[in-house]
Amino acid sequence: MERTRPLSRRSVLLAAAAPAAVTALAACIAPGGSGATTGPSSAPFTLSYLYFFGPDDPQTISLPFVIEQFQKKYPKAAFEQSSTNGTTSNVMEKYVSMISAGTAPDVAAVNPQFIEPLRAKGALADLTPYVKRDSKSFQPEDFNEPTLVRAIRNGKWTALPLQMGLWFLFYNTTALSQAGLGKPDATWTWDKLMEAARTVRQRDGNSLGMTMPPYELPVRDNGGDILSPDEKKCILDQPPALEAIQWMGDLRQRQRVVPDPSETGGQAVRALFDSGRYAFHIGDPGFLSGTLRAKLAFSWDIAIVPKGKVAHVDTVKGPSLVMSADGKQKDASWAWLSHYDGAEMQRYVATNGKIVSARKSALKAFVELPEGYTKQTIQEAANIAKPMPYVARYDEMDKEISAGLNTVYDGKRTAKEATADIVQKVSALLTG
Repeated sequence: MERTRPLSRRSVLLAAAAPAAVTALAACIAPGGSGATTGPSSAPFTLSYLYFFGPDDPQTISLPFVIEQFQKKYPKAAFEQSSTNGTTSNVMEKYVSMISAGTAPDVAAVNPQFIEPLRAKGALADLTPYVKRDSKSFQPEDFNEPTLVRAIRNGKWTALPLQMGLWFLFYNTTALSQAGLGKPDATWTWDKLMEAARTVRQRDGNSLGMTMPPYELPVRDNGGDILSPDEKKCILDQPPALEAIQWMGDLRQRQRVVPDPSETGGQAVRALFDSGRYAFHIGDPGFLSGTLRAKLAFSWDIAIVPKGKVAHVDTVKGPSLVMSADGKQKDASWAWLSHYDGAEMQRYVATNGKIVSARKSALKAFVELPEGYTKQTIQEAANIAKPMPYVARYDEMDKEISAGLNTVYDGKRTAKEATADIVQKVSALLTG
């Protein structure tokens, strides 16, 4: 299938295709009510679509084909697209500012940490009647279950999962082989990863070892967690979490297997991994797509993330699609959302863009592609994935946790000192 040209990240109006009449979706009684929910009218319509993907993102690259197929169904459909990529605003800030200006986007792709905050602000439309009405064609059962935590609250759909933002252990096969190390597998623990990174770094003075892992992985693998089960209290100061956080701080300060910022020369992880300086990096599907496109000079592969003393957990994140509560074209918006995030288009996006889709069928199609790396790792990661705690002030909570943990990584405070501050601030957010 021929790939269409990438879209600009700037707002662009895609002109409508042939002026054929649009076939209306069949009317249907909405669940729990007597009113009919219909599809787009035969009149021309333009949908505004806000997202955060950059011009080289696989979602952006795949979008022209998805739009082309949509316009075969609705020839008078057009799109106004805008991306926050390259701007100073994240997608939630832009979304809120558009709502305040009375120009809320019809549909948007948002990061997982912003869904619950937007939902709490009443910014997201209830998609439940549409999902139930079109359940046969839309196949909501095809989504991987961990992705639905961010999509459904109190029995209502207010988001559609687009991707599974899993973590994988990327490793430089050439560097490991030269250091006499075997390939990582499901038996590797966090301590074994640390020892392997030390071995590579001691052998090669140019090696930086490994990157700092996402904090929730060692914490959960050690038996800890971020919030209490009722999501009303931060528990990062509890012994299992405390031990894991101090272990991460020691990776840089004592073990010297994670570089100090002064050692990286201001270069991004992407550039340092591609140049062979990192032996290990825990990255997401976006990093995988970039690695596949990079055509590296050395051999590399991915493995499932290490396990801890208590558990073996991955994290599922990834963007989702939403419809604005203030949108004036809800039927047209749903037609687009159900098309874009439908099983057929997601199989295309997953296989064409090398994307880890939230849909089981699309993920299966991607995993079955013949590639030169261990593809089954993706399914293994999905099998142990656990969602993050999505709360109304997630974005603020995430900033407080990151800021506090950085003081541990930089050796400015112990894990006990930092987490005491984090817990106080985050718990206040949760109850405020």
